[in-house]
Amino acid sequence: MHLDLDILVYAVVAILLLGRLWMILGKRSEGEPRRQNPFVAPPPKPPAATPPPSSGAVPFRPLLEPPPASLAGGLASVAKALSDFDEKAFVQKAREVFEDVVQGYASEKTELLAPHLSPALFASFMQAIEARHAAGQTAQTRILRIRETEVMAARVESGHALITLRFLSDQENILRDSENALIGGGVGKIAEVSDIWVFARATDKPTAPWLVVETR
Repeated sequence: MHLDLDILVYAVVAILLLGRLWMILGKRSEGEPRRQNPFVAPPPKPPAATPPPSSGAVPFRPLLEPPPASLAGGLASVAKALSDFDEKAFVQKAREVFEDVVQGYASEKTELLAPHLSPALFASFMQAIEARHAAGQTAQTRILRIRETEVMAARVESGHALITLRFLSDQENILRDSENALIGGGVGKIAEVSDIWVFARATDKPTAPWLVVETR
């Protein structure tokens, strides 16, 4: 009987201990994440998102060459046609030609005109000089300075490179009649003159010079 009582006491103590352990380990607090059962396979991962199909559009790339219609495009076409073309050197030479032609026209020095003008333009200059000479008129021109030389246009056409320049200069122009009376301009009278000239050069002749083909 005494042994049965001991067994009963031990059984009650064991039940109390098991109940206490269940209260500590068997309950999950509100903030505690649920433990995963190691014997259950994890759920499959969702498939990775695939990028939308390409529209086939080609990304924009800047032009490597300027458009032909622009001034830069025109100069590029001239440089392509003339391997020795240098814009800065060309403009400097054009300024020298401008002074020679203006001075040559006023003083009737054809040796200053012929090397720089196309045959057709040279003939026009000579007609104007002869008409002035026939009227008994004399002209004097002095270029004080060339204020500006602007490249306005450039192109390659019909085997020729063509460049249009605008010259802005300060000039003293004097025109007298057969009796030496002043009929135009005046001594010490400085005028700002704007001239537009077109220069041309054959592209198939490496030693061909630049010639003035138009003045306005």
